[in-house]
Amino acid sequence: MRNIGLRCPHCSILPRAVKSRPMSALMKEITYMCQNPECGFCFVARLEIARTLSISSISKPGVDVPLSQHINWSAIQQLS
Repeated sequence: MRNIGLRCPHCSILPRAVKSRPMSALMKEITYMCQNPECGFCFVARLEIARTLSISSISKPGVDVPLSQHINWSAIQQLS
């Protein structure tokens, strides 16, 4: 698995993602292990889709991602 730039809060080394599990269509939990053997910290982080920047042209029913306040409203009105 790939690290997305999150560092160990104790020693600042990049940890390694060792497993993940989906919690919903918009969120998953990722288990990380610090790669510093002297530290040994393991933790769970959450990766979540927070807001829509560009509306999907193939929207899936039941997936409700809040719209960003920066979204182009004129483009949305053209879709209606």
